[in-house]
Amino acid sequence: MSKTIPTEKELLNRLKNGDRKAFRILFDQFYKYLVVTVFNITGDDHLARDLAQDVFFEIWKKRETIQITSSLKSYLRRAVVNRSLNAIKAKRLDYNAPEKLPEKPHSYENAQEILEAQDLENLIHQTIDSLPEKCRMVFVLCRIEGFSHKEVSGKLGISPKTIENQMTKALKILRNVVQPHISKGLFWLFIPLFF
Repeated sequence: MSKTIPTEKELLNRLKNGDRKAFRILFDQFYKYLVVTVFNITGDDHLARDLAQDVFFEIWKKRETIQITSSLKSYLRRAVVNRSLNAIKAKRLDYNAPEKLPEKPHSYENAQEILEAQDLENLIHQTIDSLPEKCRMVFVLCRIEGFSHKEVSGKLGISPKTIENQMTKALKILRNVVQPHISKGLFWLFIPLFF
């Protein structure tokens, strides 16, 4: 007699009860898919495996309280895409590392300017994080990771025209957010993101 494959709801219920077999079924079913998803975004095989494992570790850790309203595949994909983009952002936008700071046209005159620059940086990060998923993914890959529109089109499997539209959308949102800060002379710090 063949074994019946448990439904996603059954798997989640078993998982919430600490069923390791249910967790193993989830892992076997989705691990390769998540690794490929991360690799398509980052091009880093080791990072792909690490981030895919991180997602499963988080699921096991939060198994008793986890709420999944979408399909499991969608939930896992969103989780691993977010981790991928955060990893890229951490690598490319570490403004705390002096060697990664752009050359300053002038020095800060006082502590107030330093605080304003930090606030603007936080605002930009929050705005990027709040972009719709596809829009955020396209923006991070194009402007932070430095891929061409054609390369991003190949990685994500969407047309160059869609890439262009998503970039236009992201830049419009970000420029509206930073507009009030341009007159303060802080915008130069973030010019590479916008032009």
